[in-house]
Amino acid sequence: ESMPILDFMFTAAPIFIFTVFVIVIGTILFFGIQSLREWIRNNRQEILSDHVRVTDKRTHVWGGHHNQQHHAHTSYYITFEFEDGERREFMVSGRAYGLVSPGDAGTLTWQGTRFHDFQRVREY
Repeated sequence: ESMPILDFMFTAAPIFIFTVFVIVIGTILFFGIQSLREWIRNNRQEILSDHVRVTDKRTHVWGGHHNQQHHAHTSYYITFEFEDGERREFMVSGRAYGLVSPGDAGTLTWQGTRFHDFQRVREY
């Protein structure tokens, strides 16, 4: 005579584990394909240079700690305003982030959603 709860666990557990596995793999594939599509789309775009002004900067810190070790990661973003008033935010390197201040004016080189360079112009 078997116990109903054990029968249920041996039936439900593999289904639950398989479902979680499919969700995790599906999520990884979804974001991987989405990133690949953006990369391809950016590569098809023309590289542009425009006169802009830096309006804002921000960081996004993510990650945590594991076994008493901190594994935090920082993403850096700069918002540029074009001469027509349009604003766009680009993810940039930490180096580019550190060299720019809100209010700076200069030439932004970009391609789709990809930041290439910002050359500040000194205004007297």
